[in-house]
Amino acid sequence: MMKTFPFFWVLVSWLGLSAQDVSVEGLIIPRDDEGMYLRNPDGRSEIEWSKETQVALEVNTRLFKGLKGNVLHYQVQASKEIIRFTLPKGPVTGIVAVRSKGQLQKRLKEAHEENWIGEYGLRLFFGESRPQQIASTDDLRFIGLWNSASNPRTLTIKGKKYECSLKKGGQTKALLFNVLTTRDCEPFVNRARVVGRRKGEVIHATEIHLQPIGDQAALDDPKLPRYLFIGDSIAGNYGRGLREFLAGKFNLHHPPTNCGPSAKGRSSILEWLGAYRQPGRHWDVISFNHGHWDGKIDKASYQENLEKIITELKKTKAKLIWVTTCPVPNGFPVAGELDENGRAPGRTAGVMRKYLNPWALEVMKKHPEISICDQWQFVKDNEDPLYKEFWAGKDVHFGGNPADKLGEFLGRRVLQVTGKH
Repeated sequence: MMKTFPFFWVLVSWLGLSAQDVSVEGLIIPRDDEGMYLRNPDGRSEIEWSKETQVALEVNTRLFKGLKGNVLHYQVQASKEIIRFTLPKGPVTGIVAVRSKGQLQKRLKEAHEENWIGEYGLRLFFGESRPQQIASTDDLRFIGLWNSASNPRTLTIKGKKYECSLKKGGQTKALLFNVLTTRDCEPFVNRARVVGRRKGEVIHATEIHLQPIGDQAALDDPKLPRYLFIGDSIAGNYGRGLREFLAGKFNLHHPPTNCGPSAKGRSSILEWLGAYRQPGRHWDVISFNHGHWDGKIDKASYQENLEKIITELKKTKAKLIWVTTCPVPNGFPVAGELDENGRAPGRTAGVMRKYLNPWALEVMKKHPEISICDQWQFVKDNEDPLYKEFWAGKDVHFGGNPADKLGEFLGRRVLQVTGKH
């Protein structure tokens, strides 16, 4: 079944696409010189391109800080890999589309009174000039010359400069055109969103939005086993300690994203695992956790998500480790009962001990081959003095030595499970 995404309906208004167009995204896997496949949890979609197909590099606008001259330094998330993209010289046309006519007056007021145009959904055309305009009911697009060298960035429309930024918070992605071609749609190291027209079982691409995820094997020592650790920002906290503890013993990898809730894991696990059947891209051990983002989930949904994730993990033949979710400290309100729909009470002190961790362990007991790394208990057992400040605070994250020790604890479990201790 073809799946459409909320972003697609924004594209409909931006590009004037019809409702017959479709949008699909996933990991790129090879087909031939005239197309590719995209793999996602819904299956495999066949894509064909033509000379008219436009390819854009999709980047979080935060990465513009890595723009030096005409070279964009693209830092792959959760990796040391940096990809350098050379941008065409010359004028850069920036287009910001108002999502609906209902928002038009608000955006026009911001432009007039604040001299500001939010860069949400920014589309950049390098080496290209286009007629400039202010958004109107006839055309909801602001079009002007984009300047990344100014601080803040600007969009100049008919001689007037407007700040083009996210000064009111949040984050967004930009599409950079005239930077890539279909030849850059390399398999296994990119995911993509494709917008186009479906003809039979094939989608004929109008646009391809390329999202580099890095080459998982590029920096590997081929003599060492490969370890993938899946987690949220807590994994980001303990990642340094984990990497330092296992240095010289494993090639460590983390998906290029905050892995967030179990629903995200369920929908993204295939991409995170990558082309593990390819030589040098296999996984020897995988640890995984989803919990802090699931504070308001119900038991059935949580366990179903975990089961779906485990199904895919088992296919890798890797040794698997479930990492229990770390505590919510006592600075938060005490966890109450489940609501009328059976959902957990959110980020509250005790919610992991009472609900999420027991629910997860029920699942793991059905899969005795999955080992457990009980980080929750480690934080509890070392409450004084290592985690004394953490328990008294109101922040679920860790820093400094407490974070490093959490990583070391997981590292020791990895060595035990793999027989390398």
